[in-house]
Amino acid sequence: MLKYIFKKLDAINFYNRIVSNTLFIIFSFMTVATYSQVASNVFPLSPLATKTLVDSLTNQIIKYYVNKEAAIKMNSYIKKRYKEGHYNNIKDPHALAGALTSDILFINHDEHFHMEYNPQMTDELLGNIEDVPKMVAEKLRLEKEKNFGFKKVEIISGNIGYLELSGFSRLNKFSKTTADAALKLLSNSRAIIIDLRYGVGGSPDMVNHIISHFFKSPTHVIDIYIRSENATLPYWTVPDSSYGVLTEIPLYILTSYKTFSAAEGLSYELQALKRATIVGETTRGGAHTVTYRPLSSGFICDIPFGRAISPITKRNWEKIGVIPDIKVPADRALEIAETKIFEEAFDKAKDSLEIKRLKWQLELVQSVNHPIQLDTSTFKGFTGLFGAYAISYNTGVLYYQKTGKAKFPLIPMTSSMMRVKGNDTFTVEFFKNFIGKINRIATRYDDGRVEYAERTD
Repeated sequence: MLKYIFKKLDAINFYNRIVSNTLFIIFSFMTVATYSQVASNVFPLSPLATKTLVDSLTNQIIKYYVNKEAAIKMNSYIKKRYKEGHYNNIKDPHALAGALTSDILFINHDEHFHMEYNPQMTDELLGNIEDVPKMVAEKLRLEKEKNFGFKKVEIISGNIGYLELSGFSRLNKFSKTTADAALKLLSNSRAIIIDLRYGVGGSPDMVNHIISHFFKSPTHVIDIYIRSENATLPYWTVPDSSYGVLTEIPLYILTSYKTFSAAEGLSYELQALKRATIVGETTRGGAHTVTYRPLSSGFICDIPFGRAISPITKRNWEKIGVIPDIKVPADRALEIAETKIFEEAFDKAKDSLEIKRLKWQLELVQSVNHPIQLDTSTFKGFTGLFGAYAISYNTGVLYYQKTGKAKFPLIPMTSSMMRVKGNDTFTVEFFKNFIGKINRIATRYDDGRVEYAERTD
């Protein structure tokens, strides 16, 4: 029973399931108890302490690292470096962790692997915690402060849903509620853009939960193979009819060279299933699942122990990255995705009114992506009374106000056309007479109506 629990939970990360089953904590303590005899934390370490650290590191690599051949090579190289005395006189524990990490990566460049000096986490991994509920509550508080990775959710011009994710929190009732609420907000969108240009790692359970919103029926999205257990964990979507039209909405994902790990997984899985269009740069290439392992003397290592395998491609994105469908610099990815969405909308438009509305929205999007600056004298030249409309200028901002209505700040779209901050239903155009003075304005509405007004002051 214990072996089954370990095999099933280890693919996620100790922190994802620390409170789900006390047997797991007990089992983890039993299996790593031999490393609990922490040597003196005075640096540099004694020769015995350094040897103990190297032995514990190499043993963990041999036992758990996802690729056996690579594990053997890393093991041999670290032991060789130890015998040559490279770690004996390092006085700073963080520098020692860095040196060991660098040597591991020299033999096998796996960006998921790293070591660090972290006595507090060592105690957590060993179960040496006096108040586990307090620790769990603190971790939950920190996750809430980051909104479980859901950094921004909004509807941008053109009725495009935009979701920016910075990471993938462990899946629990709080993070699940946040994910569902974010995606529900976007359910009336023309298309959805998921921005992963600064997205990194996290829980595969959260990745799978997000993906599940976009499929009507159970769909096999990824497998994770665990070498140490010779076991494969399959991930299938779990459809929910309450997600509604999300299963039909076009989906775009933005990537950059910084996109990594779980963020790559979400991109790769949806791309392989032809459910999303990837726009941006090729990602970093980290397709392994990882877990922290305690070593000796307060050190820990994050060891890649599982390998993602797509049931569609029969491979993954390790060291290759996710290759975009539309390759563009990351800073242009949002604009290109928006343009692609409008191109497809124009192709599907059924009448001239719909085409006019789309053209209107596209112009607004383009003005946001390519803002222009006008100087103070130009702004002041727009001011005056135009029938029921007053155009004023104050501290760098041009304002538009219809009699009895609210005053709106105007933002330049061109040298003569202004959009309204906070209101996408109309724009204001300015016209000059033969001597170059503004003598008329036109208020243009998104339904095609135009109201002209001549200067009256």
